[in-house]
Amino acid sequence: MAGSDLVGIETERLRLRPFAGDLSDLNALHAIQSDPDHMRYYPHPFSREETRAWIERSLERDASLGFSLWAIEDRETGEFLGNCGPVPQVVDGVDEVEIGWSVTPQRAGQGVATEAALAWRDRCLGPLGMDHVISLIRPENAPSRRVAEKVGMTVWKETLHGSMGWLHLVYRVDRNT
Repeated sequence: MAGSDLVGIETERLRLRPFAGDLSDLNALHAIQSDPDHMRYYPHPFSREETRAWIERSLERDASLGFSLWAIEDRETGEFLGNCGPVPQVVDGVDEVEIGWSVTPQRAGQGVATEAALAWRDRCLGPLGMDHVISLIRPENAPSRRVAEKVGMTVWKETLHGSMGWLHLVYRVDRNT
């Protein structure tokens, strides 16, 4: 599906939307991605240019694939809370679609990531027609492991992944589960 025919997702508390094409989400996302504690499961905190490239890649994927990481907003206040969505990954030589999430530390532990990931799981396994989705999570990342489990994922396998070749658990949920 080229281009996102299914624009916007609303849940009880959240609005998920494509990143703003004018990069007006850059400052809010960079505040999250430059935080060393928040980014401890990544190779390093992001520079402003890395965050800009992250948004630009997301916009390109959304235009070409019809899905990508989207901004998470609080429906009531409009506050930028992070990002969540499906992204293509190659795992052990096989093309997969990963649902990823990242939520501002100020709202961590409040169910934001779970609510957003559930909405994307349902869209991927429903209208987007995927038969399964995965999430790549470092074993020591207990908060993300809990999110994956709350959205019905279980550990499928382990793999070495990313630029650092770190061990990741590959969580997976199938359409018919």
